[in-house]
Amino acid sequence: MQSQPFVSFCFSTFKRPVFLKSTLESILLQTFSDFEVVVSDNDIEQSGRAVVESFNDVRFKYFANEENFGMKKSFNKSLERSSGRFIVMIADDDPVYPNMLKLLYDLQDEYPGYGMYLGGCDWFCTSHEVGKLYNFKVGTNSCLSNIHDIGYKKAYSPNEFLKELFSFGIFPHYLWSTGIVKREILIEMGGVPEYGTPFLGDYAYMSTVAVHSGCVITNTSLGCQTLHNENFGRNQNDQIVIAAQNFPNYLEKKAGHLAEWPDIKQRMLKFVALWVVSHMSFLHQYYKKTGKYDISLKEAEKKVFKIEYIRKYKFKYYIKKKFPAIHDFLVRLKRMF
Repeated sequence: MQSQPFVSFCFSTFKRPVFLKSTLESILLQTFSDFEVVVSDNDIEQSGRAVVESFNDVRFKYFANEENFGMKKSFNKSLERSSGRFIVMIADDDPVYPNMLKLLYDLQDEYPGYGMYLGGCDWFCTSHEVGKLYNFKVGTNSCLSNIHDIGYKKAYSPNEFLKELFSFGIFPHYLWSTGIVKREILIEMGGVPEYGTPFLGDYAYMSTVAVHSGCVITNTSLGCQTLHNENFGRNQNDQIVIAAQNFPNYLEKKAGHLAEWPDIKQRMLKFVALWVVSHMSFLHQYYKKTGKYDISLKEAEKKVFKIEYIRKYKFKYYIKKKFPAIHDFLVRLKRMF
């Protein structure tokens, strides 16, 4: 009888065999080999099957969904089909680095009893055109903390983690695929959080796990998010409003009992408002540069600024949308003083 693996990499994929192959190759390079890979394919034509089976590795398991379940339900099908002690939820275009599992295994050995062990990440920009949209260079762009040395480690209580998460106090950007989470906690919380949209789903996931039993972090890059022309979020504008409305309600249900919830809530609302402003201003620039304007962005703008906690950021959005260089200068000036 096969023993329980330490980690299950849980995938959802849909018609992106090239990205899937690259990410699976990155997992195969792990220096710590006690893992399994579970791929749930939303493509009814099973475009991912040949990719997974080409590795000829018993740890790589392919499952074809009977229909396109969407991102979150498909991730949860992978969780249902997994057996590891810990879970890595991973997108098909977010490769991990060879030392990821070994470092996280050692971290949970050093700090036992926490629900999540999380490393830093990079953005990997595939082209100069995509880079211009994000003000990133082609290639690797670090998202590690600039206030701690590489390798810095710290354990956080639920209250501490949520306050720092929503204030960018740990990393300037987070990636759920560079962390491991106890499978029993994910099963208890019902898997990847569902509240009507994938937007902010990674933050809902990390928050809910941390509420259960905290988190330990290491300021070490363990993987990257790939920036390319097929990233999710560029034509799902109606879902921006859903995220702005439903994410705060979801999190309050999960974390409202925490002693420091009033402080956490204020930080979380500011975080979501700034995410909305940043994402919509990015979309405005993206449509302007690509000529792919989507009228639904105007509808989203009207609706989100009717939401009370976001309304006060309307002027910031106007400056960021119309005069991005001036906005960025003012932000840098504010940080200096």
